[in-house]
Amino acid sequence: MNLKSDAGARTPNPEQPGRLLWFRIGLSVLSGILLGASFPPSPYGVFACFSLVPWLIVMADLRRTKPALGYSYVTFLVFHLITLNWTGGYEHGNDLYMMIAGAVTMTVHPLFYFIPVALFLFVRKSFGEKVALLALPLLWVGYEYFHSLGEWSFPWLTIGNSQSYDLAIVQCVFITGVYGLSLWILVMNVLAYVLYSSLAQGRWKVVSARSLGFTALVGTVYFLPKVCGSMILANAPLQDKGGLETGQKTITMGMVQPNIDPWVKWSQNAATTMQLYLTMTQTMVKTSPIKPDAVLWPETAIPYRFLSRGQDPLLTYLKAQVDRLDVSVLTGFPHKVVYDDPSLAPPSAKTTPGTGERYEDYNAAAFLQPGVPETPWYGKMKMVPFAERVPYADLFYRLDFLRWGVGIGGWQLGKDSTLFLENRTGARFCTLICYESTYPSFVSAVVKRGAEFIAIITIDSWWGHMSGAFQHQQFAIFRAVENRRWIARCAVGGISGFIDPWGRVYDKTDLFTRASPVREIGRSTILSPYARHGDWLAIGAMMFGGMFVAAALGQRFVQRKRRLEWKGE
Repeated sequence: MNLKSDAGARTPNPEQPGRLLWFRIGLSVLSGILLGASFPPSPYGVFACFSLVPWLIVMADLRRTKPALGYSYVTFLVFHLITLNWTGGYEHGNDLYMMIAGAVTMTVHPLFYFIPVALFLFVRKSFGEKVALLALPLLWVGYEYFHSLGEWSFPWLTIGNSQSYDLAIVQCVFITGVYGLSLWILVMNVLAYVLYSSLAQGRWKVVSARSLGFTALVGTVYFLPKVCGSMILANAPLQDKGGLETGQKTITMGMVQPNIDPWVKWSQNAATTMQLYLTMTQTMVKTSPIKPDAVLWPETAIPYRFLSRGQDPLLTYLKAQVDRLDVSVLTGFPHKVVYDDPSLAPPSAKTTPGTGERYEDYNAAAFLQPGVPETPWYGKMKMVPFAERVPYADLFYRLDFLRWGVGIGGWQLGKDSTLFLENRTGARFCTLICYESTYPSFVSAVVKRGAEFIAIITIDSWWGHMSGAFQHQQFAIFRAVENRRWIARCAVGGISGFIDPWGRVYDKTDLFTRASPVREIGRSTILSPYARHGDWLAIGAMMFGGMFVAAALGQRFVQRKRRLEWKGE
């Protein structure tokens, strides 16, 4: 990418283009650092509110698209290197494919940000900087929402996710979803940039009615949602009372965090793994001050396809153990569905060597209950691109070899979400498997169907002590507040715990420890505005941002037509 000085730019020192180049690169890097430092596990989400100001300073001095995209790439590359360095599993280096995939993610995914950047530049070229700055928050939020759709989606870096440690500001998402925070952050950046540029270029004096009034506006925009959120939190059920509302229906949930190494569980004796879960559950039931109604076991806790054809003895054994424990168990497991007629299998279906058997593998969850013969299951519907499934695998099935080397991957997409019913309490709940918990509208759609609380099962210890596990746990806070639902989150090696409908975390476990927390949590059927109406704000932002782009296209068309008419005369 060409990062050289743009001939049309307003350069402060055209005599020294080399120094100007490094100055722009420095500002671009600074923006990336501020963006990265605003995301968990850093508690400094406030950095996000002015993280794009250095980038906007660079953009203001450029008129050609190519160098503008080049400097933008620097910003978002640094952002990705800080925020997604865990994706390659470099702390342990156990899987070559994972390390390569992580490097590709950090270097290629920044290119996706060319979409909002290019649209911003296009609008600016047609209508000038003021109009483009008005459009930028809409274009950015519209891009984030669009990037959460389809099999190429990756909502992990939604900029609103940076605010998870500030529960006051998070409260607004029960109306707007996390994209409301993204919009707020972009507006803050635009206001901060306008204030800076007006003072730096001498349009406003530091002490003047305009600068002081605008500073007051910036402060109001920043503090108003925090004040409103603080009032909401002040009226929430007390945390030291367990965060439960008076007279609320409840269910007592337990979870097993066994701290099994995810890299070896597929190769070691699976019976030993299953016995550990049973033993820890039995100890929990016997020693806990309150007996759990249901217990969570994490993602792929049982490395057996126990609901598949020919596995009846194993299923019978599991049911007998659940009956003996007298507690319901939700567990992750791999599920194999065989096609009786191989010709009906989709191209992405797997083939058994030698027999030609066609089947689909699901990253699944099953709910076993004492005395209940049926075992409903749910197949994961949102996959990590390439790590768990090649996007649009029925078209690109020849790339199915792109997967981790740990006995998993190539999963089929689940067909529909599932509501589980705990018979003895009458509680209805949904389960999210790992990455699914980063999708706001996906979760709210299941809640809208009647889920009274949310279970999340995951692994997360793939990444060692790097930031991935911390980010994933913090992002679950948004799903709790968006839907005003309790969340019980169970991870193989941590971080596990409970989150109340206001985002407060209870019984949070440490990474790489064994734990079996139990807690009474609330159930609710009341739909929050976000659960009821979904991503109305993000869709609206995308539509209004599209209007700016459409107007710019229209102006470009009219100008081109006039030039042609003038030449014709």
